[in-house]
Amino acid sequence: MYRKSVKVSLILVYLVIIAGAVVRMTGSGMGCPDWPKCFGYYIPP
Repeated sequence: MYRKSVKVSLILVYLVIIAGAVVRMTGSGMGCPDWPKCFGYYIPP
């Protein structure tokens, strides 16, 4: 059980790193300039 949870955790961490790299390289993070509201709204327009 322990080994399986370690493998699943490592896979999920790897996927988060890949997703962050994609957001960084495509510039998608700049789609919402302020935080926690996006253009003054909690749900982006």
